[in-house]
Amino acid sequence: MTLSSKNETSSDADGSEQPDKWSDLPSDLIYLISRKLTDIFDFVRFRVVCKRWRSAVQASDLPPQLPWIMDNCGSFSKGYLRFYSLLTGKTHAIKVPQSSNKVVTGSAYNYLLICDPISWDIGNCSLFNPLTKEELSLPELDFDIWHPSCVPSGPFSDQSLRYVVISSPPTGEFTHLFCCQLGDKEWTEIGPVIIGNRRRMVKQFQNSGFTFYDGRLYARDRETGFTKVIDVDTETVLHVVPPPKSELVGVFVYLVVSSGEILRVCKYEKNSSENHRDFDIYRLELGNRYGNAMDPYWIEIDNISNQFLFLHENHGCAFRAEDFPEFLGNSIYFFRETSKRNSFQLFRYDIKMGTLKGLDVPAEKARGWFLPRKARSWFIPSLC
Repeated sequence: MTLSSKNETSSDADGSEQPDKWSDLPSDLIYLISRKLTDIFDFVRFRVVCKRWRSAVQASDLPPQLPWIMDNCGSFSKGYLRFYSLLTGKTHAIKVPQSSNKVVTGSAYNYLLICDPISWDIGNCSLFNPLTKEELSLPELDFDIWHPSCVPSGPFSDQSLRYVVISSPPTGEFTHLFCCQLGDKEWTEIGPVIIGNRRRMVKQFQNSGFTFYDGRLYARDRETGFTKVIDVDTETVLHVVPPPKSELVGVFVYLVVSSGEILRVCKYEKNSSENHRDFDIYRLELGNRYGNAMDPYWIEIDNISNQFLFLHENHGCAFRAEDFPEFLGNSIYFFRETSKRNSFQLFRYDIKMGTLKGLDVPAEKARGWFLPRKARSWFIPSLC
């Protein structure tokens, strides 16, 4: 065997030259390898191997990620936050700046919404990425908010994207929507859309759907079930869409963007005597029907193709099944409380077959894990 010198390259039988060092791999091959690293920590380690690998793979090239579930204790007082990864089955304790006046009250894609638990003043709230430690301050409001939460228009890597905070005056009868763009000095009030007294506000909030798509906010009024389609830039209500006639009263409704379409996912309580189904799914139809112009309406569907949904609180996310081989397309994944206190189980609902299957999640036995449909629950890990 002949060894090559430092200035030589090895050759295959066909005479093609091969790199001597891992650092000499072609940039496109390095990138393709990185796309197989679904564990975010493996991806980080991969990028720090050498300068060439780091330049070939950007932080924004992180492969698609599933949400992480957060521990029940969403406080910064311990100096760390604990998460469980559905993708890898691992639990991670992420260090955060230790503070007694910061708690996690919601999630917004790759950021957590953190607030001061004493005043709940929006001036003391911000968006925080626990992996990069980046913190984005939010504009101030002239009144305190109650049960704050954030509904974003998408990942915050795009500085032009908008997000919404749902808030309520301490003694008011309305839940107000406020919108701002990153870097804005003040909020833009879109207006009250959900009516209810303060004692019922938590229920009002949890049972209402909100989502963004293509510069429009889709907001469901809990009292009427109507969905308002709002142009965020002009603050104009474009459409008011009535609920499907077959939708039952009291269901949990999620508005989800899937493959560029707005889905209305109705989740029924497991002990409901009125209905033995688990979910009904509707797609928002815009424009013409049978060649005739008409107002938007909901149409029931039983297929979302290669997409699967992950439901959370009052909205959800859609993912492509080919990005996550362990998860099946045309399915809904969600968590449901078990008979044990502070315990939950992951379920998969097969949309076409209408069947429900419980899945094993190690976190279900760990006391203190928070239910994802509640406020401080999960976020989608990101490095930017």
